[in-house]
Amino acid sequence: MSLIINGESISKGICIGQAVRIDKNNIDYAPSYIKKSQIPKEVEKFKKSLVSIREGYEKSRDKVKDNTTITKLIETQLHFIEDKSFQKNITKKIKNNLYTANWSIATEYQKIENEFKRIEDKYIRERLIDIKQMVISLLDFLRDSKSGSNLKKVNLRNKIIITDEITPKEIIDIYYNHVSGVITSHGSKSSHSAILSKSLSLPMMVKADASNNIIKDNDLLIMHSENNEIIINPDQNEIKYFKSLDDKNTSLVRGLRKILKKKSITNDGEIIKIMSNIELSEEVKFLDKNCDGIGLYRTEYLYMNRCNLPSEEEQVLAYKKVFKRMVQKTVTIRTLDIGSDKEVSENIKAGDIAKNPALGLRGIRYSLVEKNIFKTQIKAMLRAGYNNNLGILIPMITNVNEIYMAKEIINEAQIELKNERKKFTEEYMLGIMVEVPACALQADILSKHVDFMSIGTNDLVQYTLAIDRIDDEVSNLYDPTEPAVLNLIKKVIDACNKAGIDVSVCGEMAGETFYTKVLLGLGLTSFSMHPQAIPEVKSIILNSDTKKIRKAVNKILKCGDRIMRENLIKNL
Repeated sequence: MSLIINGESISKGICIGQAVRIDKNNIDYAPSYIKKSQIPKEVEKFKKSLVSIREGYEKSRDKVKDNTTITKLIETQLHFIEDKSFQKNITKKIKNNLYTANWSIATEYQKIENEFKRIEDKYIRERLIDIKQMVISLLDFLRDSKSGSNLKKVNLRNKIIITDEITPKEIIDIYYNHVSGVITSHGSKSSHSAILSKSLSLPMMVKADASNNIIKDNDLLIMHSENNEIIINPDQNEIKYFKSLDDKNTSLVRGLRKILKKKSITNDGEIIKIMSNIELSEEVKFLDKNCDGIGLYRTEYLYMNRCNLPSEEEQVLAYKKVFKRMVQKTVTIRTLDIGSDKEVSENIKAGDIAKNPALGLRGIRYSLVEKNIFKTQIKAMLRAGYNNNLGILIPMITNVNEIYMAKEIINEAQIELKNERKKFTEEYMLGIMVEVPACALQADILSKHVDFMSIGTNDLVQYTLAIDRIDDEVSNLYDPTEPAVLNLIKKVIDACNKAGIDVSVCGEMAGETFYTKVLLGLGLTSFSMHPQAIPEVKSIILNSDTKKIRKAVNKILKCGDRIMRENLIKNL
């Protein structure tokens, strides 16, 4: 009889394979000492572990040297063990306290862990996972330096790895060993390993708490990411069903890809623009050529997972890569939007860690405090936009004065570029993200000062309903179909139409098929979403009659009951 346990999926799809357990010794806090005469040998052992881990990571990095985003993740992991204060503290414990290298590292990690526990922000706390992975790597080497990685001892082809934690280095190594998937009992969706697995399209589930206790070597597993489920030792009927479902999904994907070649026009002749959201410049090479442009290029990853600021030149190269692929289609680049669920390294921050980052120094607020960082990014955008169609998108706008101040800095950037005799575009579109109710409520006023608006539904829903979308205790209350939210979206669309400027939705709503007809009914004619979502959304758009939907959507705007509202949406 099969057993089902749950985890959190990092990517979509179905994965079937045999389990291979990679048991790690984790962190042992048991005290262990050395004699005074053993100090030099113990310090040397610690230094040797640093060299070995660094060499292993560098070899893995070389396998993906063409992908700058992944190599940066690897380099960020290395920053921790290369940190001088970390190395000094370990050496000090060995020399002064006569601790073994193992116990010195364990006690140092315990101190770091306690410091992280005092941080209120969930996202920042989760960075501890990346540190823990490096600490375990060091301890594994010290415990058994001759044996090498457990991953090298077994045949991993078409297998599903079961482990507590997994490092970015291990993700790269198993990817090149043709592993089918990875399941970890701990971890987080925002860890470096998770980001890496998503970039490599390697199926992964994290926080599958029961996996290490229940799953045994050679158990047959089915990872069903849509339901966040892991089926252990499925029967023949289940295997047959999921193989059939996997084949059907593959066929569906092939069929939907054909739809991409068709023009986005509804049954009643309405032209709809469908654009892509990207986070990494490398993603652009996977975009379909029929995509209508980039509606949202999130630039945070240029600043995250590193210890220094990206230079103007580095940013120019990243942005140009996207423009080159888009060939004269509009590329909308959002300026740095840190805070809330997005975090950067300490030296990029301004002020103390906010008690409530979602309401703190984020988006344009941060940019107006750190003007040099903002100006450098604007200069890079303007340079990359030369002879291209550039859209500059400003996040977290709440009033018209923020638009005025942003424009002043953009003007300063242009003057500096002229003085530096660098080529740049003087023709660009300036837009704002509508994420805050204050912005949506005065859309008619703000629309007179910008060229376009982009509705960020993720934050707009969060702020309108006073719900932290990453807080498990209230996440069930997060409902984009609430009349308060839908009426705000309609208000923004109507204001932009009246002002004669473009408006799009770039939040998760745009890429979820359940909301496609609702958004069409609200008058939306421009969507921007994750590239993987485009085929299904486009299929619905091609089979929609916007005139009929717009008449029917009025009932939804006035319906207070969630179940009734969802039924009305299903019947659109």
